[in-house]
Amino acid sequence: MLRNFLLLLTALLTVVSGLDVDKEQLIKDYQNAIDQSLLWGPYRPNAYMGIRPRIPHSLVSGLFWFNADDIQNIHKIRHFCDNGADFQGFGWTKYDPRLGGRQEFKDNELKLDITTDFVKSKDGNWAMKVKGVPRPGYESQTNSIVFYAGLEGEGMLTSASGEPPEGFKKGDSIKLLGHSIDFQGFEIDVSDGPKTNLHKSLKKSQLADPALNPARTHYLSMRVPDGNVWKAKDIFNVLISESVNDIAAKNPDAKVMPHPSSLMSLRNINGFEGNLHFIQKTFTGAFEFDITFNIENADKRLEFEDIDELTNKTISKFENKFNKVFDLQPPFNKPKYQKFAEEFLSNIMGGIGYFYGDHLVDRETEFNEEKYENIQLDGKPEGPFELFSAIPSRTFFPRGFYWDEGFQLIPILQYDTDLVLEILKSWFNLIDEDGWIAREQILGAEARSQVPVEFQVQNPNIANPPTLMLLFTDLLNKAKEAQEGSADLGDIDEPETVDAYGKVDFTELTDAHLKYPDLLIDYAEKIYPKLQSHYEWFKRTQRGELEEFEREPSSPVEAYRWKGRTFTHNLPSGLDDYPRAQPPDIAELNVDLISWVGTMTRSMKKIAELLGKKEDAAKYSKVEYAIQRNIEDLHWSEKDKAYCDVSVDQADNDVFYCAKGYISLFPFALKMLAPGNKHIRDVIELIADPEELFSPFGLRSLSKSNEFYRTDEDYWRGPIWLNINYLVLDSLLHYGTGENAKQLDQDTFALANKTYTELRKNLVNNVYRQWRATGFAHEQYDDKTGKAKGAKHFLGWTGLVTVIMRMPESLK
Repeated sequence: MLRNFLLLLTALLTVVSGLDVDKEQLIKDYQNAIDQSLLWGPYRPNAYMGIRPRIPHSLVSGLFWFNADDIQNIHKIRHFCDNGADFQGFGWTKYDPRLGGRQEFKDNELKLDITTDFVKSKDGNWAMKVKGVPRPGYESQTNSIVFYAGLEGEGMLTSASGEPPEGFKKGDSIKLLGHSIDFQGFEIDVSDGPKTNLHKSLKKSQLADPALNPARTHYLSMRVPDGNVWKAKDIFNVLISESVNDIAAKNPDAKVMPHPSSLMSLRNINGFEGNLHFIQKTFTGAFEFDITFNIENADKRLEFEDIDELTNKTISKFENKFNKVFDLQPPFNKPKYQKFAEEFLSNIMGGIGYFYGDHLVDRETEFNEEKYENIQLDGKPEGPFELFSAIPSRTFFPRGFYWDEGFQLIPILQYDTDLVLEILKSWFNLIDEDGWIAREQILGAEARSQVPVEFQVQNPNIANPPTLMLLFTDLLNKAKEAQEGSADLGDIDEPETVDAYGKVDFTELTDAHLKYPDLLIDYAEKIYPKLQSHYEWFKRTQRGELEEFEREPSSPVEAYRWKGRTFTHNLPSGLDDYPRAQPPDIAELNVDLISWVGTMTRSMKKIAELLGKKEDAAKYSKVEYAIQRNIEDLHWSEKDKAYCDVSVDQADNDVFYCAKGYISLFPFALKMLAPGNKHIRDVIELIADPEELFSPFGLRSLSKSNEFYRTDEDYWRGPIWLNINYLVLDSLLHYGTGENAKQLDQDTFALANKTYTELRKNLVNNVYRQWRATGFAHEQYDDKTGKAKGAKHFLGWTGLVTVIMRMPESLK
């Protein structure tokens, strides 16, 4: 068992290294180290560049920019990521959450390319370099860049540079001094950049006011209520509008229109001091400037001149580590795919956010399971809560999604195991006393501002695919592999407890839970009760009906249906518009859901084994077996040669509803079929058939033979989704290699190998082509043309292409 491996390794470490650090100190030191390394980051992924710490009420900062040659461009400010904005790609090209990295914005509409380098130190300091380069032919255009910083909660933030009414002259740096409970004293310095910077120069007649000269850096401070700093761009718009209106009122007969860059310059209002500070710079041509944040008692400050060297070291460390953990396999072991994979992984990790606030929950409304209509939920605030989470898309879904998270953490798991565990812990801390986790984490006003009203309220009867448990199973498998290959443990007796370690080194955090087994055991012990509660909630709330419809499978209890579906959608399943049985009925049983419950059960079994809870492990093992039996008894249609949903006819007799597609693959894709299962051949044939699911670009979500193929919304009715394709590839590896492969006949193995090899190439090559064409990862891909569809900057599960590239080239 995994626990045995971990304990044996611990014993070896103790014998070799001595008794320098005990278990409790190890855990304490680790938590301090990880809190420090992950304190700061671009944890506002909805913003193009937004920096904050993992602290609820603290310093919030960000950037926004716009073209200042036309007053109408005030409506085209780049602040929050916009799915409709015309970029030839944007995001992190090299990024490590513990170190920092580089982000690039290729703005087609503004004809401007911007680079932001973000780096941080172990002292809790950070720095940013901002560079802008106009496109050829647009070097004379005017661009205005605004950096803002706001302090929420107790403390103060003030200017230490004075507030000249006409702005700061060329070359002046600006200093803000702050004090808070979390950081004590700190300061923010903003440089004016090198002498090559050209600030916008205007004639006196072009100025709206001497105080609005864009050749100078403009500073403004004001007071805003806590929880409103994120509205900095909107506040800026109001300030500019009021300034323009004031100028118009004072000069009603003006014959010469001031230059827009003057009209759109900040006016320092009476030198007022507040908790939100704006610093605006307006340039002609290429530009750059630096920002540093330093804690008062830090051992070493970050200076402007340190940023380039630290950035180069950060990028070099990222590249070295990427090469070590992402050993891309043929035919993708080429430089062009390396760059592609690095950018995708960087953007997944650069999309990690810290969210804090209340969310809206309706615990009263019950679903009408006669009409199956959409129900208007009436939410009440609960919380506040906090979440540390990756996100599916910065432009469209900049918040935590339970269904997406397990997939989007798989690539990160290869790079930084400890980071994934920190994120999982954050999610598991949200499990309430009933065992429920909201499927969308819309925490606070900033998050809600980007969600349609009809989707803001959560209901505790609604589940979502438990992908976090799938990931935890992968993590425990990785831990076992790491310990099996770590050392020859010799004849050391298995210890009952672990009391001490040798010298511990947390300098390079990423795999401490694999290196120091006590950490993983302690982690599992703490989350186990919550996971038990969540598991029982899932089974209790989503249980299907057996006895009422005289169904007699092997197990009298293991059957499930998604609660909360309507005639047209099954949002809880994650496969929103995928065809389901009509009409909806309480008799329905869903094959994807029973497979997910099987995945949860397997994960609970593995955690119980890790913790030495033999009775629990035996219980979960029996449930897992019962689920596997019931999948066969309830969901296999011999007529259709597929796993199918089940419903009833008018006489309440069972009927299969077989919409062949992703639904049919879940028992295989989630490894619920025992090796040697006689239906594996049928599943692979369905996957491999171009008239069913196989396409030159990946597996389509719904068979070409289905009457609903590419109809209505065409969301899960044909397009290619990387998450399910990844699961299929992973399962082909599972069933087609090692001892499992020996249970396949020669023809089935040959078909599995051909399907695996071609599918892997098709997926990667198409996502790569679309990335080259558009600059983005996308939510889904057209099964006829391969073209990108849906939300862009969708790294979520599309980022799984990075893991697919490191899979073996074939099953042989």
